[in-house]
Amino acid sequence: MKINGISLNQVLNIYGGNKREHGITKNIGVKDSIEISSTGKSLSSYSPEDKFISSKDKIENIKKAVGSGTYNVDKKLVASKILDAMKGKI
Repeated sequence: MKINGISLNQVLNIYGGNKREHGITKNIGVKDSIEISSTGKSLSSYSPEDKFISSKDKIENIKKAVGSGTYNVDKKLVASKILDAMKGKI
């Protein structure tokens, strides 16, 4: 029994034919965009404990703590986040 295979030239011709069938398309100034609804924006000011948190108040409290020298940073958490960033986990 004799089985005929496909020669290299046939494979190249098939590939070349497929290559010619597909045209090149151009993106004409179309960009992706995202829009957050007003409901979504209002939800961002709530914490998981369902307490309303004002971003301005939170920032002011942090500024006061830093200014007075009472702002404490969890060193282990910072180190963990740095290592995660270096490993590409973030």
